[in-house]
Amino acid sequence: MSWRRLAASALLAGLAACSPRPAPVVKEAPPPVVPRAGPVFDEAFADGFEATVGGTRYRFRAQAAGDIVLTSGRLVACDVIVSCGGPFTGSVPVGAFPLRFAIATRGGDERIALARIDFAPGAIARWELAVIEGQDVATLKKGEFFGYGVDSGTGAFMDADALRAFEAERDRVGEAFDTRLFAEMDKTYRHTRSWHLHPTPKGTVALFSSGYGDGTYATYKAYDTNGTLVAVITDFGIVPWE
Repeated sequence: MSWRRLAASALLAGLAACSPRPAPVVKEAPPPVVPRAGPVFDEAFADGFEATVGGTRYRFRAQAAGDIVLTSGRLVACDVIVSCGGPFTGSVPVGAFPLRFAIATRGGDERIALARIDFAPGAIARWELAVIEGQDVATLKKGEFFGYGVDSGTGAFMDADALRAFEAERDRVGEAFDTRLFAEMDKTYRHTRSWHLHPTPKGTVALFSSGYGDGTYATYKAYDTNGTLVAVITDFGIVPWE
């Protein structure tokens, strides 16, 4: 090899050694995948929890709404503005219990994804569909559920006694009752959602925006490993749980 070729090779090697190396590509870690099939009824109420479901990323935070008072233990969930069915089978504890919402953010959109009454501390180990008299989960096919219909964009929790007191007051007062009720809900308004805890002599009627609005929504009873009722939760279908 001639000295000219040797010199050219050395020059090229030197240039390669002196050229800046491209910066390594750092891949952003993907958000955690939902760790089990079905809703994440505990994790969704932890501020900052993120999950990817069906290729969409959701971020959650909890919103405390105050206490709901239950007087008979016969819990009702319904669109109380339009119509209500009967209470769920089985009883829940009597007293005042925290009501919380799981707010789900997807892109720039925020919605109430879950509404939850907390009855006891502890982690949720299992859950079951809450049903009213005459509903049998054994008759459901895969993907089917029992739920309550919403036509006013508003869901609610209440004791059966509170429901009767609410309806009696509404009948007595007339149109002005709804006007006052909506004005109270406006006091907590944020874009896409609001809520109101309406007191009655027989407990609280807790009203809140139902996710994207009208639809049919399932409610679940959640238990710990000892079979203690930890919470009752309505899922407003914001996240298509796998």
